[in-house]
Amino acid sequence: MTREWQTAVIDPTDRRVFEALEDPRWDFRTVEGLSKTTGLPETTVRHVLARHPRFIRQSPIPDSEGRELFTLISNGVGLREWYRTTRAFITKSATS
Repeated sequence: MTREWQTAVIDPTDRRVFEALEDPRWDFRTVEGLSKTTGLPETTVRHVLARHPRFIRQSPIPDSEGRELFTLISNGVGLREWYRTTRAFITKSATS
């Protein structure tokens, strides 16, 4: 199945980041993880993410260390993401 980004993103550096985001082992990726997987500097990964808001979304909830998480929009919202978001909302509502 061809994803829309595969025809629109032609820069080889950008494609490396997209391929890492598409890795089925991960629902979301940190900039650090993407940098490690692609071998690109974190600043380059951040620029690639910023250049393609049409295809990439950021999780509203950071990881357990407070780092930003990213995924492809085409991956949709999975059950784990829905659960984490709901749990975070309830926890914040209960402590406020």
